[in-house]
Amino acid sequence: MSTARLQVLISFGLAERWVAHLKQAFPGVDFTQSRDKAESERLAAGADVIYGFRDQELVTKAPRVKWLHYYGAGVDGLSAEHFERHGIVCSNSRGVAAPNIAEHVLAMMLSFARCLPRLQRVQAAEMWVKNNEVAPFELLDKRLGIVGLGAIGQEVAKRALAFGMRVLGLRRGSGAVAGVRMFQVDQLREMAAESDHLVVCLPGTADTAGVVGAAVFSAMPRGSYFYNVGRGNIVVQADLIAALESGQLAGAGLDVMDPEPMPAGHPLWRTPNVLLTSHTSGNTDRYWERAVPLFERNLRAFIDGKPMENVVDLRRGY
Repeated sequence: MSTARLQVLISFGLAERWVAHLKQAFPGVDFTQSRDKAESERLAAGADVIYGFRDQELVTKAPRVKWLHYYGAGVDGLSAEHFERHGIVCSNSRGVAAPNIAEHVLAMMLSFARCLPRLQRVQAAEMWVKNNEVAPFELLDKRLGIVGLGAIGQEVAKRALAFGMRVLGLRRGSGAVAGVRMFQVDQLREMAAESDHLVVCLPGTADTAGVVGAAVFSAMPRGSYFYNVGRGNIVVQADLIAALESGQLAGAGLDVMDPEPMPAGHPLWRTPNVLLTSHTSGNTDRYWERAVPLFERNLRAFIDGKPMENVVDLRRGY
């Protein structure tokens, strides 16, 4: 494909230094950028490539587009039928946020281990507690079950192993992960029964919706902890709340909810011992240091007619 006529629409607020970097790296490509939805829809009419959000409506207004690269990971909401019918390739930034999301998971685990939620409340009340008034614990030798050993799950595993945890993992397929005791997809309850901490790192697909509910929580050891950095609808929230209120779960760290944003008055806002982080785990200042080079490599491959990285099977959802 000739670069002289290639039109790339950047349909989000990518920092100017990265836009300038792309323009310098591809002098024969025309880059346009828009942060405005209406303007993006107008510009999409002439775009061959869209670098932006998983925006099905925008894609339908781009009759020439042959490739959408999503700057995030989850591609739920995109129509496989539309992409197949029009010969559009979809790729994503899977793995780019894995290091920072993994650190976020460990931060939540350490917060519970060191009683930080309670100690922060005590600090706000200007109170001093004695050692026997809090019960911190160590992550050393605790069992961590990871539901979904993709890029994020594997980064969580590496960090947990460094803390001396015993790591269990479940994934689709038979590939092993160093240091992780593996379970099959149909063994979620068995793994949960051996997990002092259980973290969900699954993508949001038709197959994963609602897979974590009362059966999983009741299988976990009483007083264990649950975390979700996948998608909110993977978890049956009523069952999660019940498990927390009964003491079956000692705490939950949730970066994703259903719906998002979570409305005022939602029970999880006031459920004790819950950390809610508003889908912020993927955001660090180094994210774009990994994301833009990935798009750059894929743009070069697209121009040269070579295979691209992170091409998504929209029917599978990842």
